[in-house]
Amino acid sequence: MSRHKWAVDLVDSSSERSLPSPPGLSEQQAHVDDKLATKKDDKQAVMTQLKLKKARSLSWSPIKNFMQMAFMMWMSGSGVHIFSIMITYQALSSPVTAMLATSKTFRGFEDRTMGSAEKANLFISKLIYVGMNMVAMSGGLYKMSMMGLLPNTSSDWVSFLAVPPNVQHAAGSTA
Repeated sequence: MSRHKWAVDLVDSSSERSLPSPPGLSEQQAHVDDKLATKKDDKQAVMTQLKLKKARSLSWSPIKNFMQMAFMMWMSGSGVHIFSIMITYQALSSPVTAMLATSKTFRGFEDRTMGSAEKANLFISKLIYVGMNMVAMSGGLYKMSMMGLLPNTSSDWVSFLAVPPNVQHAAGSTA
């Protein structure tokens, strides 16, 4: 045994002797650790919900951009000029490239800890994003139609009609 009551003999290997708990350690500490783990899970759930909210906000962004593009198309006029054609091309190409990069756009919102409900919400956000890009692209198609660049009337297809055979034959003289 040691001389002092605060000293511990490390050579003594008796199993009967139990050391007192260190200062500051109590049974409440274990409960605090459980609370921290629960708090971490709650924080993870809140972060997932925040990601889904941001993904939903991003899914509606093409319609916000479309309003600016619609104003630019209106300002360019309905004549077939190089400026109006460039604006119309951009109105068509931007939504197409955005739709092709949908998974890349939403990659930051995906998480391995998401459940099936969260994954379904993210998928719905992706569908809304693609749909809003289609609406934006339809504005460019409408502009092309108004400029006369889309064949949407019957007179645009006259060259494909068969020429009917002659029923009458007229002959004249110059006498």
